[in-house]
Amino acid sequence: MRGAAGLNPRRAAARDRNDKAGVVMGVRKRLFLGMGLLYRALYRLPVFGDRAVRSIGAAIACLNYHSSYGVKSFVSMDAFRAQFEELAGMADLDVEITFQDGDRMELVVPLCPYGFSKPGHRGVCDAAMEMDRRMYGYCGAELVIDESIPDGFPACRVSIHGPGRRAL
Repeated sequence: MRGAAGLNPRRAAARDRNDKAGVVMGVRKRLFLGMGLLYRALYRLPVFGDRAVRSIGAAIACLNYHSSYGVKSFVSMDAFRAQFEELAGMADLDVEITFQDGDRMELVVPLCPYGFSKPGHRGVCDAAMEMDRRMYGYCGAELVIDESIPDGFPACRVSIHGPGRRAL
């Protein structure tokens, strides 16, 4: 027998429990995990796998820059942070800003949105981050990966440097 939503009552009850526990994953998070699976499959291709993942990232960054949502220019770190928080919210990314001054912002990402969590994911992680490097590069900023989960750290730590200062 099916309930009002067309689900088996047992499945509906399990779905309700998962909703309350925060287990049900949003569409955007599923999209990122799907992209991670695609990137891992492409990265395994000999000779051009790394270049394919980086090219997809560069294309997405270009599309984002030319969309109405993309960060167009770096005015100040405060303005950049506001735009970053808006984009991270739209993408449903779990990101914590841990530090900000006039020309640098540090972020912590506790779980990789792409699902890269093993040491074997180190290369594909670096290739996938090309999208972020390009996206921030278009507006004059620079993204630096300080620590990553595939390198054995519990979370990824990322720095974004404004155009006035480059990372050492």
